[in-house]
Amino acid sequence: MKAPQFWYKTPGILSTFLAPLGWIYSNVASHIRLLKKNQKFPIPIISVGNIVCGGAGKTPVAISLAKLLQSKGFTVHFVTRGYKGSKIGPLQVNPTKQIPQEVGDEALLLAQQAPTWVAKKRGNGIEKAIENGAELVILDDGHQTSGFVKDLSLVVVDSMQGFGNGYPLPAGPLREDLKEGLRRADGFIYIGKKTPLPLEPCFKATLELKPLTLSKKRVVAFCGIGFPQKFYRSVKDMNFNLVAMESFPDHYVYEEADLLRLEKLAQSHDAVLITTRKDWIKIAPYWQERLHVLDMSIQFQDEEGLYHFILGKIPTLMERS
Repeated sequence: MKAPQFWYKTPGILSTFLAPLGWIYSNVASHIRLLKKNQKFPIPIISVGNIVCGGAGKTPVAISLAKLLQSKGFTVHFVTRGYKGSKIGPLQVNPTKQIPQEVGDEALLLAQQAPTWVAKKRGNGIEKAIENGAELVILDDGHQTSGFVKDLSLVVVDSMQGFGNGYPLPAGPLREDLKEGLRRADGFIYIGKKTPLPLEPCFKATLELKPLTLSKKRVVAFCGIGFPQKFYRSVKDMNFNLVAMESFPDHYVYEEADLLRLEKLAQSHDAVLITTRKDWIKIAPYWQERLHVLDMSIQFQDEEGLYHFILGKIPTLMERS
């Protein structure tokens, strides 16, 4: 679904009207987590998640965190639910053979950095990772997941997105009560400049845009992500002339008709089409060749500080470092 605009505005009539449903949603989810017995695994589990419904940057953060830990000599595996994918798992993702409809778009991105396991029951994915030599597991989108012990829970917060209007679904963008979600976090990865709340311990990060040369400065940007405004802002930051924008629901799978319409739109503006890597991997190769991708990554401002924080929270890692 597309994020409603009122989620990111001052609470009004609609969000107030829906607030009781949000209260029910967040409380039911909280009680379900409490009822589950937590399994302890023999290797560390690091959860990277968020409290809002998409767009904060958890998957790029998970990838950058894996790079950091790999540079320190650790064998890292990812475990993900494979959102919007048909495979139940557990199975290891092969980016050259599998498609987003099978394992989800985020799993394909993660698999380019480290071995990645898709499992609707993520505990089964962790077991497979251990069997295949993982020294630690990064759980992508794991903050609301329960049923096993997480040795470290990191919550990603984006400065542009914040926490929206502060209401849980469907009155706002929150997956759970904000105080409860913040309470369960061991630390925060903050992308941007000004934090919406005094979050501690907080590790700042920046969004790094990869240089991109286009045949034309005029662009039509499209994406299907949780918070598209951030992508459009990035396009503008690259000094392209953004003449039109098209937003689709998060994890949207593009059809031929969508791409034909977008191509005609770009032609009418004498522009080229640009999208995100997450959207690009869901598009047929014939169309991929006709699109431009704005690649981005997360750069931690204090990598060593974050690394030592992780070691402090997971002392067993020090034995392997």
